[in-house]
Amino acid sequence: MPRMKEGRKEEVERWIHQAIQHYQSSDKPSLRLSAEKFGIPYSTLRGRLKGRHERGKGHQRRPVWSEYEEKSIVRWCERLDEWGHPARLAVVKGMAEAIVARRIKDRALRKNWMTRFLRRHPGLAVKLGTRLDRQRALASDPVLLKDYFTKV
Repeated sequence: MPRMKEGRKEEVERWIHQAIQHYQSSDKPSLRLSAEKFGIPYSTLRGRLKGRHERGKGHQRRPVWSEYEEKSIVRWCERLDEWGHPARLAVVKGMAEAIVARRIKDRALRKNWMTRFLRRHPGLAVKLGTRLDRQRALASDPVLLKDYFTKV
C-alpha cells in the first residue's frame, strides 16, 4: 500500500476524530454506523476508542531526559569548543549516560543515540582530529616567541 500524502493523513485523522465525536455524542452509539458515516474502517475506529495511537505515533518512546538536560549537553559541547577542547564522541556519550544514570537506574543509551543527537543539533559537527604540523608546533615554543618579540 503506498504511503499517504501529508495532507491526506491530516484529513483522515480529522475524519477519525469526527467519527469518535459522533459515536460519543449519539443517542444510540454504534461504531459501525459512525465508521460508515465518515468513511473510515470499523477496526480503526474501534482501535482508537480502545486507546490505540495513530500510525507512526505509537512507537514513540518517552524521552530519556528533559529538553533542558539535552540543551545543557549542547551548551557544554559548545563551551568546550570555545575553550579549544572539542568534545570527543565518547566523552559526550559518557556525559549523557551519567545524566541518565543519575535519574534512571539500569537505563543505557541506545546504539544510535549519538547519530540522532547530532541530527537533532546540526550546530554540533563531528570533525576528525588532524595532526599538528611540525612547523606550527615549533612556532608555539615560548623560547622562539620570546626571541621573535625581542627582535621586533
